[in-house]
Amino acid sequence: MWHLPNLKNVLGNLMLMNKPYNLTLIIATLLLFVSMPICAKKPAKAEPLTYEIRCAGSGTQGHYLVEVSTCVDKANQISEDVVMRCAVHGVLFRGFTGGQGCTSQRPLTGSATQEQQHEDYYKSFFESRSYVNYASFVSGSMKTARVGKQYKVTGAVSVAKDKLRRDLEKDGVIRGLSSGF
Repeated sequence: MWHLPNLKNVLGNLMLMNKPYNLTLIIATLLLFVSMPICAKKPAKAEPLTYEIRCAGSGTQGHYLVEVSTCVDKANQISEDVVMRCAVHGVLFRGFTGGQGCTSQRPLTGSATQEQQHEDYYKSFFESRSYVNYASFVSGSMKTARVGKQYKVTGAVSVAKDKLRRDLEKDGVIRGLSSGF
């Protein structure tokens, strides 16, 4: 019958090893197992987007012109891409307040709960950078400022709302305007 060796026998067998390569092998194996959790990289968690979105003026037919401000932790994260991502996210799920010659707009999806209802679709949409097909950065509008340990990035973005709505309807994520009656 098989039984677990007691600790005294295991330690006794280890102490009897007087060959240096056996002891080195044991120490190397122990170090490997001890260092594994330290070296393991934790998977990156998708942090919720934090930003402010507001109207930046009247856009062309089928487009919203919005100004977005967001904060990033490092200077190398400052980019037009992060501002465009926040702009498309805001048009989809938050809407924005009026001013500067435009009216307030409701979220394109109808409500913020759409993001949770179609979580897989939107996760793929933002991770694959599909949002860049619907946003164009207004050149010369980028402003950055150091705020504490972060950088505040502000820029104007034109979002193709009609094209975005049409593609979301085609993918079955949102219902068409004519399907409600």
